[in-house]
Amino acid sequence: MWFTLLVMAVAVSLEPFRIGMSVVMLNRPRPHLQLAAFLCGGFVMGLSVGAVVLFALESHIPASAHFTLPRVQVVIGALALAAAAILAVTKGRRDRTVPAWLSRLLDGPSLWVAGVAGLGIALPSVDYLAALAVIGAGTADPAVRLGALLTFTVIAFALVEIPLLAYLAAPQRTHAAMTRLHGWVRARRRREVAVLLAVVGVVLLAAGLLGV
Repeated sequence: MWFTLLVMAVAVSLEPFRIGMSVVMLNRPRPHLQLAAFLCGGFVMGLSVGAVVLFALESHIPASAHFTLPRVQVVIGALALAAAAILAVTKGRRDRTVPAWLSRLLDGPSLWVAGVAGLGIALPSVDYLAALAVIGAGTADPAVRLGALLTFTVIAFALVEIPLLAYLAAPQRTHAAMTRLHGWVRARRRREVAVLLAVVGVVLLAAGLLGV
């Protein structure tokens, strides 16, 4: 379970939009507070939804012998490979200009905007629900489930947490480094992203088949 969860959390942390939002927060007034509010919003949403699914809704989900960790790994790996194939053969859309009102809102000083952005970026997505499925299938111990949920969330927001800590020591270097990282990620071609996604899919598929 832990190996699969680590791979998925790292993949989530490298999402271009997530990195881009960290750069946006660094460009706003009082960047350290903006990053902190953004991070708090993400943690509140991610941990709340995760806790509800893993604990409150557990009794309403019928137990099944077919719902095992290896099978979940195989399914997620297969879906990742399918997504990689689709990404490799389809053409991307051109970037759209951000509306003026949204640009003004993101450039403003309000911390509540950063908090809401954090809540929004942590809304349940396919990869997040897949991670919850891995946790649910991997262990029934409440303490281990909570630890796994915390671990996934911390790693998934690593590129918000690290800039927040680094900014306190070296603001200008942190801003420059995150800007370069965001530019590098956005410059990757769709086929390069597809290859990375395919590697993740193969790793998860192998882990499931080997029972890791």
